[in-house]
Amino acid sequence: MIKVGFIGLGNMGMPMALNLHKSKKIDLLGYDVSQKTIQKFKSKKAKATNSLKELINFSDIIISCVPGPKQIKLLSVGKNKIIDQLDKNKVWIDCSTNSLSCFNFLKKKLKRKINQFVDATISGGNLKAQSGDLSIFVGGQKKTVNKLKFIFNILGKNLYYLNTAGAGYAAKIAQVSLCYLNYLSLSESLMLGVKSGIKPKTMLEIIDKSASGGYTSTRYGPNMINGDYDPSFFLGLSMKDLNLANEIIKLQKLDLPIMNLTSKIYKKAIKKFGPNSNHLKVIKLLEQNNKLTFSKEGR
Repeated sequence: MIKVGFIGLGNMGMPMALNLHKSKKIDLLGYDVSQKTIQKFKSKKAKATNSLKELINFSDIIISCVPGPKQIKLLSVGKNKIIDQLDKNKVWIDCSTNSLSCFNFLKKKLKRKINQFVDATISGGNLKAQSGDLSIFVGGQKKTVNKLKFIFNILGKNLYYLNTAGAGYAAKIAQVSLCYLNYLSLSESLMLGVKSGIKPKTMLEIIDKSASGGYTSTRYGPNMINGDYDPSFFLGLSMKDLNLANEIIKLQKLDLPIMNLTSKIYKKAIKKFGPNSNHLKVIKLLEQNNKLTFSKEGR
């Protein structure tokens, strides 16, 4: 059996790790900084440890799925950390949403070990993580990636190989940025219709079944009109993703006015509602500015 260590058992990592745990080809060990999360993972009859050193020593393949660059650096550099322990028989797959500046930091630290590193960012949310239907954007040496396809086939259905290491990070940042633009665009379209006397549910159905409909309106539209603002993700993590996009904008000297405006709106939402608010709470800014709450307008 292949020994796999999974670091980060959060909203995405937990279901991903459990899907790997079901495979008869894999001996899985989980790790998280939260003892409560470790106990939850163990309650699913999966193995876990509270020692990062133990997980690294145990693993042939290390998979990390953590919030962002800060956590990746903490895992990677130093005695008994991931990079120090990598060799030709140990591979590191990072599924986190990471900055390109952090990747460049990793690249310098990895040096000749770069071929033992694969960035494999993920998209699809918690539901697709549970069902094993994620989209995965992979950067790294092709020979290494090919050896890991059995892992990716368990986690997702859409695998995009993007050649060089670091490309997966860039793809994820570009893709997820569009989500935040779409949330704001959908909420404004709803506001136009509802303010004109159309019930929120009816307006959402119209959008869903027209040329403007799509995954955003189907998956997140109901969270906008029922007032729960989707508890599956936090506003602070949304802002983190937008900051990563802004880093690329500055690096590449791009002129992206809609992205810049989106970032400003999310910053206002963070200031008003806090980083631990449900991520679609950004829509509440629009509701307050227009003196209309979708969930109070009837269904």
